[in-house]
Amino acid sequence: MYADGADVWRILRGAGVKYVNFVIVDMYGRPRVEVEPIDMARDALIGGINFDGSSIPAYATVNKSDYVAVADPSSVYIETWTGGKSAYVFTYVMEGSKHSPMDPRGVLKAVIERTRALGYDVKVGIEVEYFIVRGSPPQLLDSAGYFDVVAPAHRPVIEEIVDNISACGIGSSKTHHEVAPSQFEMDIPARDPIKVADAMLVFKIMARSIAAKHGLIATFMPKPFWGINGSGAHVHLSVWRDGRNLFASSGEPTEELKYAAAGILESAVSMSAVVAPTVNSYKRLVPHHEAPTRIVWGLANRSALVRVPYYGGRINRIEYRHPDPSMNPYLALAVVTLSAIRGIEERREPPPPVTGVAYELEGVEQLPRHLGEALERFAGSNVARELPQQLVDAYLRLKRAEWESYTSKYSWDRAWNVITEWEYERYLLAA
Repeated sequence: MYADGADVWRILRGAGVKYVNFVIVDMYGRPRVEVEPIDMARDALIGGINFDGSSIPAYATVNKSDYVAVADPSSVYIETWTGGKSAYVFTYVMEGSKHSPMDPRGVLKAVIERTRALGYDVKVGIEVEYFIVRGSPPQLLDSAGYFDVVAPAHRPVIEEIVDNISACGIGSSKTHHEVAPSQFEMDIPARDPIKVADAMLVFKIMARSIAAKHGLIATFMPKPFWGINGSGAHVHLSVWRDGRNLFASSGEPTEELKYAAAGILESAVSMSAVVAPTVNSYKRLVPHHEAPTRIVWGLANRSALVRVPYYGGRINRIEYRHPDPSMNPYLALAVVTLSAIRGIEERREPPPPVTGVAYELEGVEQLPRHLGEALERFAGSNVARELPQQLVDAYLRLKRAEWESYTSKYSWDRAWNVITEWEYERYLLAA
């Protein structure tokens, strides 16, 4: 970890970096950046940058819009895929001496601090699924499936992405072709949730940039094609105490793992608007495409909402399969962490694990049908009450406007199984 902003500047300058991108995370989980030449960036790395919060959706009103973003010297990534001349430095947004309640990154930091005050350390990793396509509406480039050899159309892009995952600072990882044609997965290694959320944003920037160099599009839209699997962002979570993984066992899940799973199951409907935050998200959450619909858990069961990986009978984490890559990873990891820890603290008991195909179950609670329903279930929920009210109100305003924009053009009952032009325009390049 770097000591301070001056050290970061010295190291970046010595590495030949010419420009620094100071990253402010908006409500959607998208990076907003101020680009500064390396010599000018020294002062910003030490003292922060000033910006107009009212020009970022839902951040501030025009009469109270002067914000300061303070660099986090522990979260720096060099843009190796363009020659290493630029770097990304993540920030926390401040209001005076306090973290702004509108800063998703600061919200996750506060959740992690609350968790640590209870004696727990949470580690997460994310499996990020995405498509590499051409054009809009998008065209598939291969007919391959799970673990197939990468087709010539994709090989240069995939190899360049793999080369840069570790080089840019994300960490050692792996990739493979996923179930759907033209679909791939990259695993962000498990560690502190803030670092994982940062890495997810950097990976999306990198994948889009590399694909564009080859005349292609890397899209993180949850469901760009009807009739084949969509893209998830499965969250793998473990909870530690005094250096010991409370979920580690052989054969049977630990009590702490079951409590955490129960906490997530009980909050799943309320969390849906955060972990599956777009209109398009709910076209992914349909039966028989490896996306969950029923609120159940199970060992090695990929049709369940919460899966317990069970390779060789060994257990060390849970996998929450509900989220998708359009999520704001900071807010999503905040609500997932809060729900898991609440389950442990309250010793919540889950229902029996499901061994059959979850889609075939009757009489079991299901996820919301669409974004409008998800937003109503989020508003006023226990999940929402654990986040800053100002942020919740702003998030609901943005997302309700998104839902109303869609429903002004389409009826959900008629278009739930069609990927519309509105969705491509809104999500193909920006989700």
